[in-house]
Amino acid sequence: MNLLHHLCCPLCGGSFTRNNNVLSCPSGHHFDMAKEGYVNLLPPGKGKNARTGDEKDMIRARRDFLALGLYSPISDGIAGLLGKYLSDFPEILLCDSGCGEGYHTLRITESLMHQVPGKVLSVGFDASKYAAACAMKASARAGFTGDAGIGSDGKGLAYFIPANIFSLPLSDHCASAVISMFAPVAVQENIRVLRSGGVLVTASSGVDHLREMRNLLYTDVHISDGAVPEYEGFVLAEEKKVYYTIHLPDKTAVADLFTMTPFYYKTNDAGRERLYAADSLTVTVDTDLRVYRLK
Repeated sequence: MNLLHHLCCPLCGGSFTRNNNVLSCPSGHHFDMAKEGYVNLLPPGKGKNARTGDEKDMIRARRDFLALGLYSPISDGIAGLLGKYLSDFPEILLCDSGCGEGYHTLRITESLMHQVPGKVLSVGFDASKYAAACAMKASARAGFTGDAGIGSDGKGLAYFIPANIFSLPLSDHCASAVISMFAPVAVQENIRVLRSGGVLVTASSGVDHLREMRNLLYTDVHISDGAVPEYEGFVLAEEKKVYYTIHLPDKTAVADLFTMTPFYYKTNDAGRERLYAADSLTVTVDTDLRVYRLK
């Protein structure tokens, strides 16, 4: 497998060729590889692409918090579901739509390498170039970058690209699976890139997710109705609940978890002060995993 065969130009949809550290399409669009090994396929100033995603502070908080392993049961659950539904695929191309700093993508890639017979090629897309840079460094440490991130060395490869998840730079019907973890689900794009027999796997917050933190932050806590999302073109195949408690041992862990959540942008000063005053915190992790098949 070679990722270059599946990537396409975000401006015209043309296929890529590579010359040293530059990707080019027949229309003459060129994209340079960054020093971390990623290629930025999210040109600034083009409609929705003008947003650059999470900034450095949020990416750092995600990296540091996830390194504690407190969210590992979530990616373990997704990896188990993917192993079940992709067991007959001779090779796997996994698309992580909204991958962040790549922690879950890399754990899922490693798990799939032990569950399926063929090679696993994972590509994570996120609007943040800081996330892609962080993820590529982690992928290199794990030995998943192959030939400068575009090759096919070994059984597993994980590559990360700044891109618009609603206009993925992937060819039609190439992905064995798309995962969307705590991110918007780009339904039509997922249908376009999934191959026959492919699956969409989502992870979303359950009713009790981080409720202890929400109770500290807000005087009026909104409770989700827990409704199961329906996506046109997909049929729900399986659901799995991941439910447990974690202990945040110090102020740093509390602040990091807060910073990596949407609460960070929605909390007033009084709520922040209450949270930052906590020396530690025990919170509930309530995550709903769902597998959707193409109709």
